[in-house]
Amino acid sequence: MAEDELELFREPSDVQTSAEDPVSTAPRVFAVAGAKGGVGKSLFAANLGVYLATIGRRVMVVDADATGANLHGFLGVPHPGGIAPYDPPRPVFLGEEADLDEVFESDDEVPEEDEPKDPDPAPLVDVAVPGLTLLHAGLDEPSPGTRADRRAELQARVRSLEVDDVVLDLGAGTEPSLLDAWIDADLRIFVTLPEPTAVEATYRFVRSAFERRLTRELGPVQRADLDAVLETMGRAPAPADLARRLEALNHPLLGAVRDGMSRMRMRFVVNQARLRSDLELGEQMVSAARRRLSVGLEYLGYIDYDDTVWNCLRAGRPLLVESPGTKASRNIEKIARNLLALDAGKRRPAPLPNAPEHTHHDLLEVDRGATEEEVRRAYKRAKEIYAPGALASSGLFDAVGQERLRSRLEEAHDVLLDPVRRRPYELSVFPPQSEAPSAIADEPPPLGPAPPPPVITPETEFTGGLLRAVRESQGIRLRDVSRRTKIGMSFLKAIEEDDYANLPATVYIRGFVTEIAKCLSLDPEHVSRTYVRRAARAV
Repeated sequence: MAEDELELFREPSDVQTSAEDPVSTAPRVFAVAGAKGGVGKSLFAANLGVYLATIGRRVMVVDADATGANLHGFLGVPHPGGIAPYDPPRPVFLGEEADLDEVFESDDEVPEEDEPKDPDPAPLVDVAVPGLTLLHAGLDEPSPGTRADRRAELQARVRSLEVDDVVLDLGAGTEPSLLDAWIDADLRIFVTLPEPTAVEATYRFVRSAFERRLTRELGPVQRADLDAVLETMGRAPAPADLARRLEALNHPLLGAVRDGMSRMRMRFVVNQARLRSDLELGEQMVSAARRRLSVGLEYLGYIDYDDTVWNCLRAGRPLLVESPGTKASRNIEKIARNLLALDAGKRRPAPLPNAPEHTHHDLLEVDRGATEEEVRRAYKRAKEIYAPGALASSGLFDAVGQERLRSRLEEAHDVLLDPVRRRPYELSVFPPQSEAPSAIADEPPPLGPAPPPPVITPETEFTGGLLRAVRESQGIRLRDVSRRTKIGMSFLKAIEEDDYANLPATVYIRGFVTEIAKCLSLDPEHVSRTYVRRAARAV
């Protein structure tokens, strides 16, 4: 077996358990939902469970889909509810006068039927993966009681399971009890497709989940006040629209809504990626949702379209067991690792550029120190996101609003590429550098003579520590670099400390390091190339 295929079954250090670890009183719950039927939520839920089991976790995958429970098919086991037994009747031969009683008479005595027993409402099924079990909730089958009550009972049962992790396949939709199960989970993953209906349904789910979570956090009186406002706007409006309406009304709920917007995070996966544009869709959706909804989406990654998925389903075998080396398997494994790293705090989403809201920099998502090339690239990317019929903005903008947004993009592009207009604009929207005396005061004044310059050759690979050594050897303080380059102190400190988690995307890092090299009279191309290469390896 190839080295890459073996990687699936190795225990990553960030999720490895130990006998010395304290036993958790309740399992960690993963909730998987989808934009609509057929997006691949059951595929992902099943194989996330397989992955967790292969790294030594005790896992229960729960089929809580209320419209089409088929998780068992992706795990290679029969339907947990079973199939009623079938006993074919004896044949009647033509030309024979047969007594019907004799035809159906059996040599064996038919035992008297016992009292019918109530089937287990959620039977457990062992899967051919050590440590993995399937619980079939049967929410898609007729049963006494409302679906909301049955979901509530399931949630209580899930929290009492004696396992390490539970993976809930919730299905699709915005039904309140589904949203409650989603909100109550410890880790949440949404699966969508690169097609307009699925993207639009993703944003609809975001709006509905935000409203449901906000409603649950409010008291009865506040909830009634919120309902009165929502009645005038239609249910589940964009959070940004709700905040603006409350601000116009000077409503006391404005603070709660803004707090909810700042805390809202939805992690999602793009399944069945076929084209290069599909690979870029996730990041584009993050930008579009931030612009229109003012909430945070976190893109976990994509899953390639792969015929192996269909073949494994036909063969009745889990994808990660049957074909661990295929594209789709590798994608799912990578997404699972990203998810666990985020949960463990060992990975954080890249911070957004530090720019005031609704400014040209915020619109293009560039920092104050962005170069002309960075502005051009950002403008090109934004044009693709908000173009008429663009996939990433499906269901977000009306035609008039989208046209106005494109006009603002043109204006931002023209201003930031015109030095005569850019400088006074930046002075008007960015506070002066002296606004952060605390950050500057943290830097102690140099004592004694400057240290000797480090030895630099054409093969030198630049690190943050080496850049700091060059700067100190020239007697230049960090705040002086900030003033000359217009780069924020927090970014400069992160660069010198090689704190890649607190740095923005690679394109911005390259621009920052280029400007620092110019300030320190170094070769900008060599410095940026080696630093960015090192940062990419670390990430």
